[in-house]
Amino acid sequence: MMREDSSLMAKGKKEARLPEIEEDSVGPSVRKVFSTFLHLGLTAYGGLAMVEPIRRRIVQEKGWLSQKEFLDGLALCQLLPGATVVQLATYVGYRLRQTKGALAAAAAFILPAFVLMLGLSFLYFRYGDLAWVKAVSQGLGPVVIALLLQALWRFQEIIRRHWLDLGIAVLTLGALWAGLHYLLVFLGAGFLRLALGWKWWPLAVSPEQPSSGSAPAPGLWLTQVCGVLAILTLLFWGLWNWQHKLGVMSLIFLKIGVVAFGGGYAMIPILQWDMVDHLGWLTLRQFLDGILLGFVTPGPIIITATFIGYWIKGLLGALVATVSIFLPPILLIIFLTPFYQRVKEGQWVRQVIQGILAALVGMLVLVTLQMGRASLVDWKSLAILVVAVAALIPLKVNLLWVAAVAACLSLFIY
Repeated sequence: MMREDSSLMAKGKKEARLPEIEEDSVGPSVRKVFSTFLHLGLTAYGGLAMVEPIRRRIVQEKGWLSQKEFLDGLALCQLLPGATVVQLATYVGYRLRQTKGALAAAAAFILPAFVLMLGLSFLYFRYGDLAWVKAVSQGLGPVVIALLLQALWRFQEIIRRHWLDLGIAVLTLGALWAGLHYLLVFLGAGFLRLALGWKWWPLAVSPEQPSSGSAPAPGLWLTQVCGVLAILTLLFWGLWNWQHKLGVMSLIFLKIGVVAFGGGYAMIPILQWDMVDHLGWLTLRQFLDGILLGFVTPGPIIITATFIGYWIKGLLGALVATVSIFLPPILLIIFLTPFYQRVKEGQWVRQVIQGILAALVGMLVLVTLQMGRASLVDWKSLAILVVAVAALIPLKVNLLWVAAVAACLSLFIY
């Protein structure tokens, strides 16, 4: 009996050394989801480069989703408008705790960038000096490229399964380089994989444990969508009548959140046309400085919306602009994920998902080349890149330390 007790105690100690998950039988609590994505929002930089830190935390460290579940969500996010990484955070949160988890994950991921951009916007419009920001941006540029290379290293398994996936990645790279529309390229990649793989190269479909919750009945789903749209319409109508300029700004950001396929980078030219060229609310110099601040702050690049909103109507404008640009993609993920979970295990859907993921690898290569051409301008940036790649991939140093050292070093060398 004593031997059994000691064995149980030893087992308990062994289990105590596992990562603290704070879960119940369903999964991690909403509070745990919020704190996890709050930390990710503080430490993730660089658009698509942020996918890898999220994957490492959720899949490897926490074990909340499998690699396949994570990549399935990433494929869904690639097909929807809006900031991809915010959608990905929303998707993970929904898979873990449904709507509450989705809202908690998205809000926590955006919050650090919002607060930092708010502070930087105040300093910029008060003092107008961005010399130190430009220096830090030059140092963080190579770190972002290192993150992209790390993501490519992790996602290479996507195109190693079959030569067809490698071919789709190469074709995607060429098509995007030639200027074809991002959404058309990704849809084409999915249909190409379906057309060729359905008959000759079927994918193994492994059954998963059922996800939490189930897809709602169509009538209930339609009622929920109409209810949310009605509430948003009333809020927008009230904002339009109370502060007309805020209403116009909100409408513009909502529109961009709905139509901007391709992530935060795709939103930048639309923002420039509306805010600079059409309405003249910002000068081109101010707009470019706002984009630069978006690169310096962690989280999604399109947090520049906070900068624009602050200039137009102070704190309230910053809040309205931020909510307006991120709300549409968040709601799309919440409403579509239940149905996506129901159909994604079909053979034809898995073929399309595999094609989209292969295309994502091609897009990552293109983004890496483009950012490398813009950021690697001298031997100092090349040196930072080499050190950052060595720290992140073989040495597995925490991204926060790598970014902090690069930012501090850049203040002295640039």
